[in-house]
Amino acid sequence: MENKTLVNVADQAHPKMSARYKTVQTNLIAQKFKDMGFIVDSVTQRKSRKHAATGGGYGKHMVRLSHPQLLKSNDHNDVKLQLIVTNSFDGSSTFKIQLGFFRFVCSNGMIVGETLESYAHKHTGMILEELDESIERIVAQTHKLSGIITAMKNTKMSEAQILSFKNEAMKLRSEKLKDVQWTIRRAEDEQVDLYTVYNRIQEDLVRGGTGSVSVSGRVRALREIKGVDKLKQLNERLFDLAVKYAA
Repeated sequence: MENKTLVNVADQAHPKMSARYKTVQTNLIAQKFKDMGFIVDSVTQRKSRKHAATGGGYGKHMVRLSHPQLLKSNDHNDVKLQLIVTNSFDGSSTFKIQLGFFRFVCSNGMIVGETLESYAHKHTGMILEELDESIERIVAQTHKLSGIITAMKNTKMSEAQILSFKNEAMKLRSEKLKDVQWTIRRAEDEQVDLYTVYNRIQEDLVRGGTGSVSVSGRVRALREIKGVDKLKQLNERLFDLAVKYAA
């Protein structure tokens, strides 16, 4: 579920967590980001699988934030740079901050992988005190991310390279797929630069709706990925894969 507000997110740790698990209220963290000028673009949440019976919004949630000055790319007016914050209150996630970006033409939200640094904070009750330094370090990488996007846009791909990229990308989904019927959804996606190819493949793999063939030969529709973990993992690995193809 995606909204621009934190829907049913708990304000404290799950009651079954130990006393050593000292989280910080999401509302306090959200207020700190707001005070710094960050804007919430979207929130993706999941129910707690670890403590499914109690519910209560303790599960993992991922927030996309933008900032008109701190997260700004002067080189790309078709892209919005973002801060990705992941957190939970049931022990399923640390408090993690990393970079991402949003492509306007297709409303695709990307997440960078291990190519750039991310910062994770354990639930020791000190997240607010440590937040400023982590944000500063993440923001310092925006010029590098902008440069990577530029390199991708400047990398023209041959048919053989596109096929190779598709085959490697297909393996990043957990299902055992033999083939995917890739689609070009709009005129802007007909270009053969790495950035466009990467974006349209990401859209197919994340949003689904395209046909796919399993190793058993059964044809079915590729399902949309909604879980926070699978969504993050696929996006991170796909970004790192695309970087390898950049000239």
